[in-house]
Amino acid sequence: MSDDPQTPPPAPYPQSYPTGGYTQPAPGAAPVPTGAPEPYPGTPAPYGAPAPYGAVPYGAAAPYPGTAAPYPGGVAPYPGAAGYPDGANAPQPAPARSRTLGVVALVVAIAAVVLSVILSATTGFAAAEGAMRHAIGLSPEGLENLSEDQLLALLSPVRGLVLWAEIGFWLGTALGLVALALGITAIATRRGRGFGVAAVVIAAVGPFLYGITVGAFVIAGIAAGAS
Repeated sequence: MSDDPQTPPPAPYPQSYPTGGYTQPAPGAAPVPTGAPEPYPGTPAPYGAPAPYGAVPYGAAAPYPGTAAPYPGGVAPYPGAAGYPDGANAPQPAPARSRTLGVVALVVAIAAVVLSVILSATTGFAAAEGAMRHAIGLSPEGLENLSEDQLLALLSPVRGLVLWAEIGFWLGTALGLVALALGITAIATRRGRGFGVAAVVIAAVGPFLYGITVGAFVIAGIAAGAS
């Protein structure tokens, strides 16, 4: 044996630090870097670094516990819309508009034409016949022998009939304008659009029909008075 003192064996590696309670990692496990705390579960990973297992990818917030899954393909529709079984708040179809305005316009247009034509045609026929008979009584040889005063006095015996013929004309004009206004309104507001179109057409054609019909009756009255 040598007289030199023997070197004591090295102390074993400490299992824990006295101050921080740091635990020695198991053999073969990856050590945790000093100064880099372990990320909290559910927090996004730093930009460019892979997300830890179970963490939400960067830029997407973790869903709140108890919330429904996102609607496939976009934002979920509001409850009660189409595709939901309850259908309480589903959009309802627009109610059909009333066609009363269009019907009224058509009735007024027809009344304007019929009333004015009947009133003016009948009284015009009678006035033309009476005026012609009066003219023949004044001058049997022909109307060319009548003086200006006699020509102006031809309508004197039938002035009442002429007045009714004028009333029929102005009545048809007033009702035609009302029917035209109601028909245009019905077309614009879609309240009986088809009836409104028919009313506008009748109100526009009415004056031509009135003139042709009343003129034919007046000519017939003159022929009847001259026979």
